[in-house]
Amino acid sequence: MTSIQEYPIQATGFWVFGFLSVVVAVLKLTVAGYWSWWRVMLPSLAFLGHNPVYLLVGFLCFCWLKHEEDEGEPTTVQKHSTAGYNIAALLFCFLFLDNLLRRAEGQDWKGFWPCSGRFEAVVLFGMLSLAAQFEYWSRTVIGLNQEHA
Repeated sequence: MTSIQEYPIQATGFWVFGFLSVVVAVLKLTVAGYWSWWRVMLPSLAFLGHNPVYLLVGFLCFCWLKHEEDEGEPTTVQKHSTAGYNIAALLFCFLFLDNLLRRAEGQDWKGFWPCSGRFEAVVLFGMLSLAAQFEYWSRTVIGLNQEHA
């Protein structure tokens, strides 16, 4: 018996976004004292907010997966996935939360439009995050359906 798991939980993303939150906290304490603590935790909030959406959209898309009665070997989702859509969804989730915080804190910014905090930007990046998730999972389901055919 070995103690090595076949598919271990990969927590690299959690550690990376936690480290980014620590870096932003140091920046708040040294340079940008006017930032709220919500803004400091934005990288971790984006990661933690992205994962439930990822799971929910994944479960919805797997409803369209064709089922075979006689599966001889398990299929792998990894070879059909397109990671670029997932990364784009994470970026859009980050921009959605950033705009939501700007709107809630009243820090509307007239500069760079994607970080303006306007209502249109909040809705746009929320919808783009969902669209990227659906595109990621639909390509996964299409690949698995073609494998079963």
